[in-house]
Amino acid sequence: MDIPKSKTGKIIRTLFDKCLKFPGRKWNEPLIDLSKHIIEWCEKESRSFLRMRIENKLADLLFKQAKYNEALQILNKLLHELKKKDDKQLIVETQLVESKVYHALENLPKAKASLTAVKTTANSIYVVPQLQAEIDMMSGLIAADEKDYNTSYSYFYETFEGCRSMNDHVGAGLAFKFMLFAKIMSKQHDDAMNLMYSTVSLKYQSRDVEAMKFVAQATKQQNLLKFEQCKKLYEVELLDDPVIKRHFGYLYNTLLEDNLKKIIEPYSEVQIDYVAQTIGLPMDKILQKLSEMILDEVIDGTLDQGRNCLIIFEEQESTEMFDRALGTFNNLDGVIDSLYEKTQNYKKKYH
Repeated sequence: MDIPKSKTGKIIRTLFDKCLKFPGRKWNEPLIDLSKHIIEWCEKESRSFLRMRIENKLADLLFKQAKYNEALQILNKLLHELKKKDDKQLIVETQLVESKVYHALENLPKAKASLTAVKTTANSIYVVPQLQAEIDMMSGLIAADEKDYNTSYSYFYETFEGCRSMNDHVGAGLAFKFMLFAKIMSKQHDDAMNLMYSTVSLKYQSRDVEAMKFVAQATKQQNLLKFEQCKKLYEVELLDDPVIKRHFGYLYNTLLEDNLKKIIEPYSEVQIDYVAQTIGLPMDKILQKLSEMILDEVIDGTLDQGRNCLIIFEEQESTEMFDRALGTFNNLDGVIDSLYEKTQNYKKKYH
């Protein structure tokens, strides 16, 4: 049967879009191979529009398989070509994939620049709900990387509502998980717990939500041992997700520092083995962390390795009068320098 070229392209695109909906990562590699075959066919048949759409999907599949450099090569070439075609819809989709790739590479400035370009272009076209949900999700992830967890929560909530309106249970579940994590990271533990027990959350109860509940309880209680238990119990839910893993490390570090400060606060001098025993961690790990905190000026003190202790320096309280006097001397210093320069210029001019 002889099928017209226009219909062939439409059939290929429809079938390929259906293939993209297969659940699970196991299909990504076969889909990458399929994409490359379709792109070859498009080049032979001079079907540039279909080729560009498939290249966009190929870059997204490569991103999902952590083949970031290969994805960027395709995206750079594709974006250059798309700007000549002025296909704004496809430009938005491609720039969004680019933002995802840079975010995965932890290149925040470039991820943010790509997302800004997405939003600028999207303002002049109609954005379908699925794409809008993806833009909101990316906005939330970047806000979280900037430690603006309240803003990130707002974006995750928009994603959640968008996915719910489309009956996208998987997307809504992922957004709900990030909503909880944003609340935990901003130390709004009670809000996180209320969300978990709300009626809207009933459809999205999962091991991801259980993991967030455990993390919320551990951080609220500042319980480092419970936090460590959580890492072991929910390793897949917390550490297999690169975004959660990135912030989980920051959360653990903050919790460890808070615990150490609480232990050493009453002392001017404290044995390191006592600190390690109290916190329940190996002494070499505590030594390393205390050294970091001293270097970062979180603790004003020094480690005495010979006596195996931490010495805390007393705070030097400066009086208001001293600060004002110091400010006056600094201003006088500036005036003297200025007068000296004027004197030198005068001498050069008249001598």
